[in-house]
Amino acid sequence: MSSRGDYQPWAIGALVLWAVLWFPPLRDWFEASMLRHMIVQLPLLVAIGWVWGKRLRGHPMLDRVQLANRWGATGLLIAVVTMTLWMLPRLLDSARLDLNWETAKFLSVPALVGTAASLSWHRCPGIARGVIHVEIIATFWRFGWAYLATEERLCLSYLLGDQERTGMALCGIGALWAILVVWKPLFGSLRTRESYVS
Repeated sequence: MSSRGDYQPWAIGALVLWAVLWFPPLRDWFEASMLRHMIVQLPLLVAIGWVWGKRLRGHPMLDRVQLANRWGATGLLIAVVTMTLWMLPRLLDSARLDLNWETAKFLSVPALVGTAASLSWHRCPGIARGVIHVEIIATFWRFGWAYLATEERLCLSYLLGDQERTGMALCGIGALWAILVVWKPLFGSLRTRESYVS
């Protein structure tokens, strides 16, 4: 089992990446496109928090926090709700146009999505993980369909064409996520059975 120290270089790298993403020229470039804002910047912020969660696992200060996170349910619920909120057009616009909302995004997405999920996922039972996968896939498809079906701009900061491209990307990610989730149980188990037969 890896110790927290094994993740220290990754945690430092994640902190550097967070600072680079916050730097205005790169931040403005990501947020100039709805597709880059939602599909690239937000997942990078989640990944940063995930790495920090790995670094913090087993820390004595988290013992009391984890008492309220039995089976990882609390942390994963917080992560799902927070990420869903930041995918809403209103909050995307607010983050793009208001530095206070932008700061809230850069703090909440790594902490309340990435770190919370990292500290909770390994505590979550297999069946619950399946339910969460289904909810994530459904969320991608719901948002993707909404962005594709709406004939008017939902975000004031982005054009309709950018909104449609983002919708297509979200639907595609949902489909890819579904394939990856079912691939191992179906084809992984098939390879295992074949190895036993041979």
